[in-house]
Amino acid sequence: MPFGMKTAVSIASRTHGTIRRFVADRAGGIAIMTGLLVVPLFLVAGLAVDYTRAISVRQHLQAAADAAALAAKGSPDDASAAALSAANAYATANTSKLNGAVLGEVIVAPTSGGFEVSLTATLPTTLARAVGIDDWDVSTTSESVRASDNIEIALVLDNTGSMVNDMDDLRLGATDLVDAVFGGKTISDKVKIAIVPYVGAVNVGNGPHITPYMDLTGQNNWNGHGLSYRSFGYEPGCVFTPWGGPAIDPGFGQHGSLETDAGSFASLLQSIIGIAPASAATAADVPSPHVFGPDCWINNPKINFFDLFQQMSNTTWKGCVMAREDWNDRDVSDEIPNPADPNSLFVPWFWPDTIDPDAVANSGDPSTESRNDYVRDRLDLRDAVAPKFNDAWVGWTHWDVLKYNNAVATIDESGPDTTGPNKSCPDPVLPLTNVKSAVTDKISQLTHWNDSGTNIAEGISWGMRVLTPAPPFTEGSADQKTKKVMVVMTDGINNVDPTNDTSILSDWSAWGYLANGRVTPPTYDGFRAYVNQRMVRACEIAKSKNIEIYTVTFGAADATTRQLLQDCASRPPYAYSASSAQDMVAAFRSIGQSLTELRLSK
Repeated sequence: MPFGMKTAVSIASRTHGTIRRFVADRAGGIAIMTGLLVVPLFLVAGLAVDYTRAISVRQHLQAAADAAALAAKGSPDDASAAALSAANAYATANTSKLNGAVLGEVIVAPTSGGFEVSLTATLPTTLARAVGIDDWDVSTTSESVRASDNIEIALVLDNTGSMVNDMDDLRLGATDLVDAVFGGKTISDKVKIAIVPYVGAVNVGNGPHITPYMDLTGQNNWNGHGLSYRSFGYEPGCVFTPWGGPAIDPGFGQHGSLETDAGSFASLLQSIIGIAPASAATAADVPSPHVFGPDCWINNPKINFFDLFQQMSNTTWKGCVMAREDWNDRDVSDEIPNPADPNSLFVPWFWPDTIDPDAVANSGDPSTESRNDYVRDRLDLRDAVAPKFNDAWVGWTHWDVLKYNNAVATIDESGPDTTGPNKSCPDPVLPLTNVKSAVTDKISQLTHWNDSGTNIAEGISWGMRVLTPAPPFTEGSADQKTKKVMVVMTDGINNVDPTNDTSILSDWSAWGYLANGRVTPPTYDGFRAYVNQRMVRACEIAKSKNIEIYTVTFGAADATTRQLLQDCASRPPYAYSASSAQDMVAAFRSIGQSLTELRLSK
């Protein structure tokens, strides 16, 4: 064995012997000391073990509190339920990590910017039981606050007649969303919300905010659409010499009907039909600024819907507008209306008076109907002899502008069934506001409106216009950091309601009647295809403005509409398809929760 190793073994052997003799000599004393110390040492060890277990439980309890605080969204009741569910779910999933601790009461308290969650768990002890400590209470808190970015939201809500049985649920869902984003605040410095109800049109209001952007003088191509260039009557005693031919004396019962789109006077294509002199229109029948022109015709080349409103003493324009022309997408854009370009201005909604019900009754044709009769037709302007106007069909009275002059109209604008030029014009838009009660009050007053149809394209277009700072609504922020959100809800498809009046084919829409409107081909399928296409374009333009779009299709919406609105949503998760009223309410709640974007503050 080498020297070094032999020496080491020898030293070790001698040392071991010395220690063994020391222990033998002190054995009695050490035994006594150990007996005195074993109890406190055992207690310390036991407490240390349980304390270590408690520290671990607290760490995991903190994670549960954080999860609960982030889940605490919506109204206080909803927040408490969501927090409790999240905390219990975490506790269930992490039973082993909680070392047998039992979760106690979950306390959720709203704060100025979010929610504070307090959790308590009871941990059964192990070794500490020897000194009478059966369990320990472990507690922790977590607080969440909403994202600090400003947010502006437009709720674009279908208020058509098909929603008659679901308006309560729509109001509930929309209110829950508002509660979620406002949190506990009544006036917010971060949140603004607008309400945009739509039917066949959108009511933008009739106040000073919109007046500068309306076509007040009738110069827009679509102002007076359906009535322009359609005039009636001869002045008694006037002699008309058509096209250089022999004179025609109205005394022999001649009557003219101007129906050219070019605005010219009588043409060879127009019929000259008889009318008794006593029944002929006179200058007194012609409202200013329209007068009898040369050759005995009423000179009325262009109608202004605002003029017709003024001629009736008991109604005024309510605030609905027609769709702008689709040139350069101005119908679905936020292009600022420019008085120098009348076609960029908005045109008032004016649903023309339809034929009198007694004329329908006398027709003997059960398929004929009057959709919106509110003034008496001037049947004195038709010939009592000419067979054409003795027939059951008297649809030409749709276009008679004389009947509005000094008429006391039969008006009902209370809804859901309405009569008058404002027929089917829904509740007005609520512009962006940071006052919670203004939003919830507006929602509580929403109702359904019958007739006209469904125009999602116009709803989306005006949803965008209330969010951008461009006139006529200027409440939207120009700050690029402000988050813009649109929530679009519908239960139907883009359509115009049909009618049995073959002279118009449909109810009035934002594009006029189907029979002589702006949509081609003039069929219901053609109308739907056109409005679907405009809706797609409206979604594209809104998203190009950095507006995040959520969509909720409910009930009757068909597969095509659901797909179009799914594509309209900014992201697939933002498209909700609700098969029941409960699903619709849940969709609004889910959107409201996603918009709060809670984060942990402590």
